[in-house]
Amino acid sequence: MRITLRLFASLRKRLPPGSPRTHCELDLEDGTRIAEVLDRMQITHKEAQMVLVNGLQNRDLEQVLVEDDVLSVFPPLAGGV
Repeated sequence: MRITLRLFASLRKRLPPGSPRTHCELDLEDGTRIAEVLDRMQITHKEAQMVLVNGLQNRDLEQVLVEDDVLSVFPPLAGGV
């Protein structure tokens, strides 16, 4: 199955070489969980502060992904004055 992985801010450096700046397409085995994608991309669960599947926030890293899902991962954000 194929999904789109979107990485934001400091996590973008984990995209495979040659990928567009913000995302990549991943071919995965059926039954692949969010946690397995994070591990494959060398993103610790602590670094994955906010995870969305198809635009909906998801805190269950054991969720199984399906064909055409869009997995978005944001690192901890800081800032302000």
